[in-house]
Amino acid sequence: MTQVLERERTEITRMPVVRHVTEWVTGVMGALAAAIGAYVYYAPTDWFLGDVAESWAFGLFTGAGILLATAFGMFAYQAELEDRHWSVRVVVATALAVAAIAGAATFALIWIL
Repeated sequence: MTQVLERERTEITRMPVVRHVTEWVTGVMGALAAAIGAYVYYAPTDWFLGDVAESWAFGLFTGAGILLATAFGMFAYQAELEDRHWSVRVVVATALAVAAIAGAATFALIWIL
């Protein structure tokens, strides 16, 4: 009787594709808030929105820092889940999130004082 050798089957498990849409939307909103804040801060008084109070710019910078810190933090968390260790992109995204929250705290203190 002949024996039929069955070939071993290996199962390939794949990670689900993560699109990072939420991170991108939050990051773009933060970048737009920072750009509007810079425009409001540096615009001459006769330009559109050039005569608003200085607190608008600091408020926008604070909000932009919070949005960017959130976006970079979410990206770092998802990247750490995908890579399963502290890779370069996780460390860089974490450092950018910490820098963004430090900037938001600085502008919030300037805004309050």
